Amino acid sequence: MFRWIAKAEHFLALFVLCLTLKHTRGQSGMDPVGGPWTISHEPGMCSGFGSCGYNNGVDKPKKRGEMSCANNVPASTISKITEPTWFDSLESVCPMLVSPEGPTKVCCDRSQLRTLEKQLTASELIFQRCPSCLENFVTLYCQITCSPNQATFINVTNLYQNVDETMPGVSGQSVYISKKMADGLHASCKDVTFPQTNGKAIVLVCNGFSGDACTSQQFLNYLGSTNNGVAPVDMDFQQIGNDTGINSVTTPEPPEGMGVLDANTYSCNESPKIGSSACSCTDCLASCPALPRLPEEPEKFMIGTADGVGVISLIVFLSLTLLFLIYVMITCACKAKKKKVMDYSAAAAEEKLGRLSSTSSKAQLTEAAIRDNAGRPLVQKHQISKFQKLGKAFQDKLSSGFRWWGTFVAKHPLLVLIPTIAIVVGLSVGMKFVILTTDPIALWSSPQSRVRLEKDYYDSHFGPFYRTEMVIMKLKPEYQGNGTLYSSFTGINYNFSEILKKEYLLASLDLQNHLRYMEVSYEENGKTVNGSLNDICFKPLEPTNNNCTITSVINYWQGDPALLNETVVHQDKITQKNYTVDYRDHFLYCVQAPATLQDTTPLKQNCMGDYGGPVFPYLVVGGLGEDELYNEATAMILTFVVNNVDKGDNRTKLIKAWEQAFIEYMAAWESEYFDFTYFSERSPEDELIRSSEADLTIFLISYIVIFVYITVALGSYSSFKRIPVDFKATLGIGGILVILSSVLTSIGFFGYIGYETSLIVIEVVPFLVLAIGADNVFILSLEFDRSERKEGETLAEQIGRVFGDVAPSMTLCSITECAAFFLGALTNMPAVEQFALAAAVAIVFDFLLQITAFLAILSLDARRHEDDRVDCLCCVKGKKATEPYKSYLQIFFEKYYAPFLMNDLVRITVMIVFTGLSCWCVVLSGNMTVGLDQDLSVPSDSYVLDYFDYMEKYLDVGVPVYFVTKGPYNFSYPNASSMICGSAGCDTYSLTQQIFFASQRPDYWKIETSAASWYDDYVDWLTPTGLGGSSSCCRYYHKDADEFCPATVEDTVLDRCDPCLDDESYDSQEFMKYLPWFLIDNPGLECNKGGHSAYGNAVNITSNYTGSGYDVVQSSYFMSYHSVCIKSVDCTENLIKARELANNITKTLRAANPANNTYILENEDDFSVFPYCLYYVYYEQYLTMVDDTLFQVGICLIPTFLFCFILLGFDWYSGIVTVVTILMIVVDTAGLSSLWGVDLNAVSLINLVAAIGLSVEFTIHVVRTFSLKTNPSKKERIIESMGTMGPAVFAGVALTNLPGIIVLNWATAQLIQIFFFRMCLIITLLGMAHGLIFLPVFLSYFGPPVNKAILYEKQTVLREEAEKEGIANLSFIDEKKTSTIL
Repeated sequence: MFRWIAKAEHFLALFVLCLTLKHTRGQSGMDPVGGPWTISHEPGMCSGFGSCGYNNGVDKPKKRGEMSCANNVPASTISKITEPTWFDSLESVCPMLVSPEGPTKVCCDRSQLRTLEKQLTASELIFQRCPSCLENFVTLYCQITCSPNQATFINVTNLYQNVDETMPGVSGQSVYISKKMADGLHASCKDVTFPQTNGKAIVLVCNGFSGDACTSQQFLNYLGSTNNGVAPVDMDFQQIGNDTGINSVTTPEPPEGMGVLDANTYSCNESPKIGSSACSCTDCLASCPALPRLPEEPEKFMIGTADGVGVISLIVFLSLTLLFLIYVMITCACKAKKKKVMDYSAAAAEEKLGRLSSTSSKAQLTEAAIRDNAGRPLVQKHQISKFQKLGKAFQDKLSSGFRWWGTFVAKHPLLVLIPTIAIVVGLSVGMKFVILTTDPIALWSSPQSRVRLEKDYYDSHFGPFYRTEMVIMKLKPEYQGNGTLYSSFTGINYNFSEILKKEYLLASLDLQNHLRYMEVSYEENGKTVNGSLNDICFKPLEPTNNNCTITSVINYWQGDPALLNETVVHQDKITQKNYTVDYRDHFLYCVQAPATLQDTTPLKQNCMGDYGGPVFPYLVVGGLGEDELYNEATAMILTFVVNNVDKGDNRTKLIKAWEQAFIEYMAAWESEYFDFTYFSERSPEDELIRSSEADLTIFLISYIVIFVYITVALGSYSSFKRIPVDFKATLGIGGILVILSSVLTSIGFFGYIGYETSLIVIEVVPFLVLAIGADNVFILSLEFDRSERKEGETLAEQIGRVFGDVAPSMTLCSITECAAFFLGALTNMPAVEQFALAAAVAIVFDFLLQITAFLAILSLDARRHEDDRVDCLCCVKGKKATEPYKSYLQIFFEKYYAPFLMNDLVRITVMIVFTGLSCWCVVLSGNMTVGLDQDLSVPSDSYVLDYFDYMEKYLDVGVPVYFVTKGPYNFSYPNASSMICGSAGCDTYSLTQQIFFASQRPDYWKIETSAASWYDDYVDWLTPTGLGGSSSCCRYYHKDADEFCPATVEDTVLDRCDPCLDDESYDSQEFMKYLPWFLIDNPGLECNKGGHSAYGNAVNITSNYTGSGYDVVQSSYFMSYHSVCIKSVDCTENLIKARELANNITKTLRAANPANNTYILENEDDFSVFPYCLYYVYYEQYLTMVDDTLFQVGICLIPTFLFCFILLGFDWYSGIVTVVTILMIVVDTAGLSSLWGVDLNAVSLINLVAAIGLSVEFTIHVVRTFSLKTNPSKKERIIESMGTMGPAVFAGVALTNLPGIIVLNWATAQLIQIFFFRMCLIITLLGMAHGLIFLPVFLSYFGPPVNKAILYEKQTVLREEAEKEGIANLSFIDEKKTSTIL
């Protein structure tokens, strides 16, 4: 979360300006006095010497230190012989002032050196990461405090007289510094990192300026101003140089008789002394090696300047078209001599046996010479292949078995129906035990997936990530304007946007306070419990500060209207112009240095939020415009940070209750000034549930439309007067109840076994089962209506015979679909797995209920219809039936549609068009966007959509990303630590450095900041500083070495604290012993490196690791920030790059481990670095989505082919034709869905898997019917097959789905509109087009040949008649005698 900086800038200022302070004797004072007090500016003269009390003209003077005395005297001469203590102190603090060739002169006494050393230790905590910068700082203030030529570049301008001091103290002075030295100091420090903020340390000490605006002069201005809260004197730094630019701040020459301070400075990539290192790359860009070469991004496959896949698809299409046309021409040429005109009116007959020539004699004819009317000789047994024999035998057995079962059910319908109903009711009761999953993580991410394992690891070691509640506000149009020009006390004019006016800030404060103190209640153990935000919020400095983390603009004033309204009149010392300083100056300062405890404006206000942490400007304002100026923001952002707890924690109820109250209040809030949007952590899940519940009505309407259609369409109406009898409402309702029961029993079944399901399953599976079940209902009903009862056949036997004819086709479809869906459950996506299993089980139940319950209902309805009784009113007799008739749909398919489709020109056109469509859709599928944008996950009327819109417009910050070290790592071992840290002396490719390199290339790596390194700050915190370690952060009580002594505790005679270490070295036990102290130490003025707020939960320590008696760092994290991602493709890219970076770091750390030892890693295989981000769990699925889709489609097509091959009589042709057609439907669905704005994700994958099931219904019935036909030509077989199955497929699958699908267009959930309405409509239309247009044409060209075993059986009648009547007298055999076909 936030990385709080506690008062860091105070250390800098203490070190910077207190270097001139003298020791300990401040008294009450008089009014300040001023004048030119430095008379002599000759070399060897001092401008001040000694200490003259505190400057009571500033606030908190005792904390600032003492002033130097206005003492324009010669420098003192010291040597190691005459003044050994004084000389040793100078040599220790300011070695650059020690003269190696003679006596050393200085303008500071021993007390000043002690004070200087004490103050320099504070700066080390911030700048010691970069030795060159620190050395330059030391040089600057050693020169200002002790230079023997101090008076040559310092002119005392103001004094302050304390009543008990004999001399006045210096309260103001001018320092003339060369531009070269000023720029050198600034350049060496400008890139030094402050790990706790992932930012630059210099921002804290640059008067509110950052980046290029933080110039060397602004830097010096801050250091020299008493407004920084810690400096006792004002120092006016004036740069001397020859810079004559427009914005130059230099003066060509110093005042007459004076010189300039022009000491040597070190650039950040130089080592300042022997034995030290240059600044690291993290703190000094000049030290960086050439950035590692970026991995090459995979280029899009291109052929020339064209899309490679498109070109190949075009070539494939043209090649297939050419080959097909060649095939057609060759076929036509071969048949040209045998061409005859087809009698399409007669093609509907199954077989016409031939007539032999009357002139032939019996002696001349054999069985082989007999021809049927198609001119085909009788099939001989040796001509039938084993596969055809086996297939025929299998078909006969299957048909015979179903014929027996159908006859049994028709004879005893109630005996079958009653137990079936009981079983359905019993299984349906299991729905009360259904476990409904609504958690998006549980739906879309497998518990065994990498991201879930990493999330579980992070949560178990560092705690769950925080919950956020947010409000984004902008002004209503009538209150918007061009802003207000404001003149800052710095003399710069700023344009402030309207939303930053005080009245609007106070209005936002009212909202913040209401939500902050809002009480809610919830039930716990039968009791009503009250609570508020304070009980659940994140408090970074708890228990010393119990305020909630609330980031808002108004928190720059700690939510205090009095501070917001405070003003100060300030007079510019140079221009003497008066400025009224108000809240806007404070705002300008805080947005540049949010971690400041006291700004340098005359207001001297705190920038930190009341919770003790910085208020980062990119979290509280947005809509900055092109110039990216915070003062021109057009939106305010209010965020509450709430702790996340396990679901079993009692606080979960309070969190949910408070979030619900937050949503309800914001929904009802009527603001006078603001247009606003809001968001809670629970919002997506709530909206998903709301939309699902709301769309249940849409689904219900959709189902009702489908039910009404099925009820009406099942009837075969012969005349208007017969409608009451022909109407089949009872049968239709029965079929619907059977389909509905299959869904209910499947859900109940999962309830009994405790298997989780989801709303997607409940909403989508019924659609799929409706299509499959309705198709079978129509096939069975229409085939029965079409059949004629044979002589001597009872109604039950007729039903059994019809059922025996169509049941194998129903079985083939059901088994194929079940196998496809069961195999489709072999996925890592829980939602897809739940859908596939639910669909498979529902299809099993649907098939079982259709061959039991529906068959029984059909037999009862057939009895009613045969007895001419009115539907639903069985006691009433209707008009008697006329002669058998055909439905209009059957007549249309037989007489018009099928013959038209078999026209040669039409067939060629169909083949070319559908082949071209599939090739085009291959290209479209390749361009299908992978992902699911977050705005599609909520209803179209959801308030969350407004939030997403505001977020895209007004937020400009990515989310935190944590690089987690998993497994024991010896951080205390020098070689190991150098592979982690980012300061001077660390490895160039350490963990921190690699993250820094990545932040330098955010366009590729998607990392925006360097890492917050607990290790670097801990080492700084652990290192002793000050005289004898007196200023160390790490201390323990002298009376108890095991008790931590915070830096805020002052030593007393009876109770003092000792530093943890005597020097900078430490061993492993010391490292691990003091690490927990660092993690509980709050940062403050005395020690800004305390790790409580920044790293309190960043390090996981295992005590007595594996029984060794030693503690180890089991895991830890280093935080950075991702680039902003709005679209799912961007978020997925963030995950990809973060993992790539983490893998590189893991390899580097493992490679650094010495061979055959455990100094760094105990076990390399158990150690790794992985990235963790809150949203990774939603986007990992997209990394393998394309592969998963291909796998799912492929694995579902395998059983489709196998079962077609086996159940269609071991027919390779039928299996291949079926799979090719289904594959074309799936490819075309993906391509056209992409064209209609549907992305590839888990939801669309579910639909593609469902498309395979529906495609089976559209294709297999036609393929099976065609394979069993024995007509002489494929065209005739198609015409008859389409007359039989075309109406059933069209009315039973296509028209069953379409009405219900169209209703889905009015669903509120965008997921339903896009992924179900659009995709299901495409699937249905493509399935209908391929099943009723392409497939018949495809079969007419490349369908399986006539099964000789079936033809042999049909020709048996001809053989029998020939034997009875004599071959010579055989003339014609009646067609009816040959009707032994299936």
